[in-house]
Amino acid sequence: MTTIISPNKTTKISEKQGKTKAATTAAKSPVKKRPFTVVRKGVKTGLPVAVWATVIRAAILVADYLLIAVTALGVIPMIGLYLHQASGAAQNELTTSGTVALWIVPLLFVVTLLAVAEIALMRWLWRVGSRGIASIRGHYATRKTTGK
Repeated sequence: MTTIISPNKTTKISEKQGKTKAATTAAKSPVKKRPFTVVRKGVKTGLPVAVWATVIRAAILVADYLLIAVTALGVIPMIGLYLHQASGAAQNELTTSGTVALWIVPLLFVVTLLAVAEIALMRWLWRVGSRGIASIRGHYATRKTTGK
């Protein structure tokens, strides 16, 4: 009997099963063929990956900036204007507590919802960019190890 220790569990298998398992794991390529893999240590990918990573990160940062600017300079003021007019605060018909209840609190609620949604979208864009960079890195690492 041979004991094989893996990160997940320890199992006992016979010598025959151990040899076939060792033969199949040795035949596998060190670089995985999946599109979003992490490159193993020691494989240098070079300048093209750094250029692509810079382009992808810059595009994500520009998209994030535009999203924040449009929201802060366009959407939120229009929502505030609508709430100001719809609540009656524009005609001085509300008391201070009415203005807070019908205009300021709804505006703060909508702004908070928009901020949470924007942060979630920006994180998602960053993760997609990271996967794309890992895919490019894996592609160049495979090209360098196979010579194609």
